[in-house]
Amino acid sequence: MDVITEAAAAPVKLSVIAGADRLPIVRSVVERTLFIDDWSVDDVADVKLGVDEICSQLIAAAEPGSSIAVSIAAGPAGVTVQIDGWPDSAFAFDTAGFGWRVVETVTDAQTVAYVETGGGRQVVVRVAKSRTP
Repeated sequence: MDVITEAAAAPVKLSVIAGADRLPIVRSVVERTLFIDDWSVDDVADVKLGVDEICSQLIAAAEPGSSIAVSIAAGPAGVTVQIDGWPDSAFAFDTAGFGWRVVETVTDAQTVAYVETGGGRQVVVRVAKSRTP
């Protein structure tokens, strides 16, 4: 995934309370970031759809009062989006369901990692999409 953002500018970062009412904000930031970088409408829609699915899973399992953090690094070759969430400790990201299949279809690379921190268990999801010429 690092090749895609090799020449990317500083990432755009957003942190919001993990609530369904915050999804439109995340969608808007992803969309605007890519449109400013002159991405095609179809590619923007793909990235937004993937990010929406990931955020929806993290929000549904979020600890009360926790947040999700989104980092968007777009460059000439593509984009990498990292989404960090702090769901309850029993949460396992669903990579077998239809939603994850959509993420795999609309992005070129995906990773899910779990990080044990002093404040709980963090889930880090990264997706990347190459830019369509």
